[in-house]
Amino acid sequence: MAKKATSDFDRFTKASTVSKQRIIAASFGEVGMLKTSFWLTAPGPIVIQSTDQGLEGVVDVYLQNLLAETGQTKDIYVVEYDPMVGVMAQEEAVEIRNKFIEDFEHALTVAKTVVWDKETGVYEIFKYAEFGAPSDTPSNYYSLDQRYRHVVNLAKGSDVNFGLIQGMRDAWAPKVNKKTGAQGAAKTEERIRRGMREIEELVHINLHHDREDDRFVLKVGKSRGPGGRDCQNSTIDYCDFQTFAQLIFPTSSPEDWV
Repeated sequence: MAKKATSDFDRFTKASTVSKQRIIAASFGEVGMLKTSFWLTAPGPIVIQSTDQGLEGVVDVYLQNLLAETGQTKDIYVVEYDPMVGVMAQEEAVEIRNKFIEDFEHALTVAKTVVWDKETGVYEIFKYAEFGAPSDTPSNYYSLDQRYRHVVNLAKGSDVNFGLIQGMRDAWAPKVNKKTGAQGAAKTEERIRRGMREIEELVHINLHHDREDDRFVLKVGKSRGPGGRDCQNSTIDYCDFQTFAQLIFPTSSPEDWV
């Protein structure tokens, strides 16, 4: 029997022209910029992995309005994680982290959309599980970030929409005391994203939820997808997930994002 011919490239995966029709994005911005509201308009069923107990008055109101306006509802499931960082033992944080990962892996098999609200809190859980209570001892962030990066990237093997919501924090800059020469730091006027520093690189799209001239806007940073380049580095009027997804996938229809 003749031996089957093999290609010099059999060990590799050939690139395709097909794009997975789903959104993997980080949404960041100040409080009240409609970050969660945006992701609630994504296709259901939706699983929200929440760390800040902040969904009351958001999810319930959205479902009430959806029913009143369309006569329809949407399946939204919420699981809360309360790590009590700084109070509990490291072993408890490890249990919470492991449960979070198990829930995420399961959600990727049953949901159409998964949201971390907030990713900021998720990273805190992973940090506490990895290092325990804060200390002056140098920490191995390479090990932590490698584990965290692996979990985030699990979504890329699925067809699920994935949203990571991030809060904001003050930026600090080095400062030298002119009288004593002592090295220190001072708070600047800049506000930056709070969470794992590589998230903006790991996701396909970065969305800064902001407000300009009394209107909500989406400032689109890095943007991948068939229509992503047309949206990249632009500011658009705030819109729901369905409308934004059609900008990224111009040949899709509204029904694709229900």
